[in-house]
This record gives sequence, C-alpha cells and structure tokens, in this order.
Amino acid sequence: MYFIGNFQYVSDQQDNNEHQRRHGMFSMMIQVDSSKEALDHFKQRLIEFRRSSTFFEGQCTIYINQLLEFDQMPQHEAVMLNFKSYAGDPLLPYIACVVPSEQHNACKIHEWQNNQPLTDGHEDRLFLEFV
Repeated sequence: MYFIGNFQYVSDQQDNNEHQRRHGMFSMMIQVDSSKEALDHFKQRLIEFRRSSTFFEGQCTIYINQLLEFDQMPQHEAVMLNFKSYAGDPLLPYIACVVPSEQHNACKIHEWQNNQPLTDGHEDRLFLEFV
C-alpha cells in the first residue's frame, strides 16, 4: 500500500518576536503494508529530521491532519490530493522544501509581488489561466 501523511507544525510559539515563530505544512509518503507501519516510519523520519536539520528547531509540535492510503498509483488520470483556499490577498512569504534530506534541504523562498508569485526572487511560470 502507498501512504501519504499530511501534517501541520508550529515551533517557537512562545517567542515574543513574531519572526522567530514558525508554522507550516508538509507531507510524507511511503510504501508499506499497514497504516501503523506508515505512521511508525513517519515518526522515525521526523525524529531524524529533528536531529539532523533545522526544520523542527526549538519547541515544536507536529499534528497529523490526514493519512491517505492507496493500493495503486493513478495511471490514466491525475488525482488532486490537497486543495486549500485562503481569503484575501496573498501577502506573506513562506519557505517550502521539495523532498528534503539530511544532505540537501532543497528549500526555496516563495513570496508575492503585485499578486504575482515569486520563487527565490524570480517570477513563477504561468501554467494555466481561466478567464
């Protein structure tokens, strides 16, 4: 079975300086036989990240939002997994990492300028537009 866990985290919420407090979301995936085994692997990997990276520094709490289980991966039609919608203009920058590891965190800074998304200071490529 394929398992995808979706998580939220908060860290250093007790800090008086808002810029030192962090919160965010991430997903993890693995192919194992049971949900219990998937959760055990997720927990072990998070403990490793805590020891070897800066992702979960300070006082940190991690919450699991969702555990998805698939017996096969879609082959003929793409499946949307997580869709989120926020009210208001996109304002705050955020840090995102794609498949981070101890050797390379692959983090990029995402922000907005005039309602145009930027990644590491460069305009993101338009993919699709509905008008």
